Amino acid sequence: MRGISKQDLQAELRKSPLGEILSAELNQSDLAPVKSESYYTRPKTDSSQVPVDLKQFWSGAKRLPQTIDLPAQNALPAILIKKQGDFPPFWNKDHSFIETMEGFYERVRTKNRDVM
Repeated sequence: MRGISKQDLQAELRKSPLGEILSAELNQSDLAPVKSESYYTRPKTDSSQVPVDLKQFWSGAKRLPQTIDLPAQNALPAILIKKQGDFPPFWNKDHSFIETMEGFYERVRTKNRDVM
């Protein structure tokens, strides 16, 4: 891009649809800043809405399910831990770090299963 004039660059850009848009953007003049009354947008009220019955609003048109399906078991437990390998530099034990962390993850995952 060094040594290419602005006009030559715009001519090359105009050869593609995206380049045409970029070229048009280069030709636009800078707009002067406009003074704003507030930094926040003001909410607009919509008077065309039909009044809603509060009981219908809070109860909803569709009933919620009585039971919640639990997500399927993760096929790769402790995947972030596995990136370190079986014996990372900080692990000074004789048994695998991954096996220890998988057991820990399983206990945490199943600890409060019957609370629901």
